[in-house]
Amino acid sequence: MRRTIRAVLAVVAFAMLWSSGCVTTPKATQTEIAPPKPELRLIVASLNLTNLNKRIERPDIQRLWQQLKAEQIEVLALQNLSRYPGVATRVDLVNELAKLADWRHAFGETAEFSGRQVGNAVLSAYPIRSNANEGYKGVRSAVNEGSLHAVIDGGVRDLLIVSAQLPPKASAPDQAACVGSIRSARADGRMPMIVAGNLPASAKGFTEIDGAAASMTRMVFDGNGILQPVSTKKLETPLGTVVVVVFDLYRQPA
Repeated sequence: MRRTIRAVLAVVAFAMLWSSGCVTTPKATQTEIAPPKPELRLIVASLNLTNLNKRIERPDIQRLWQQLKAEQIEVLALQNLSRYPGVATRVDLVNELAKLADWRHAFGETAEFSGRQVGNAVLSAYPIRSNANEGYKGVRSAVNEGSLHAVIDGGVRDLLIVSAQLPPKASAPDQAACVGSIRSARADGRMPMIVAGNLPASAKGFTEIDGAAASMTRMVFDGNGILQPVSTKKLETPLGTVVVVVFDLYRQPA
């Protein structure tokens, strides 16, 4: 009889301890998965020279380079710049900047006026595999505007950088047509693509970047799931406002 009473009391005591939380079972631990690390961090900048109303001198370019260097810029897209090949009294922005930075460069001429070339450029610390100058076919407001497409060898992956100048008075349909033309010119549809220039506020088919817009220049991208913007910044330089975007490039999922 005593043994029965003791057994009952033991069961009651255990039930009281269980309900009060004094007796607990070990919690299963979850293995934390570390976030993926980017394969490459790329810093891209854009400068549109449409509103520049001064003659470019060598000290301006030197000052610009010092600012770009301080921000560790690796790729620079220039829009609507003028060059004067063969004119000794004119400093060539593309050649001078490429020399100071030891960068590769590509230029796409969109117009020529009595020896003055107008167009877009891409300068890069990385090798430029190829480049192509594209016009806006079928866009009525387009006269001499176009876009330069440069394939950059980032080491771990190629990227397409586009420096684009759209018609300044383009209607909304014409702007959309220009953006569509830029997108369709990408031969490899899976290659990450960054576009910079006087783009509309909404560029269909591309992802907007908060803070990546300034006077006459904006930056958008199509990362195909492996390219992501990290931060943005604006630089006031002797040649205008430069938009800077830091991108992370991740490994293509299997």
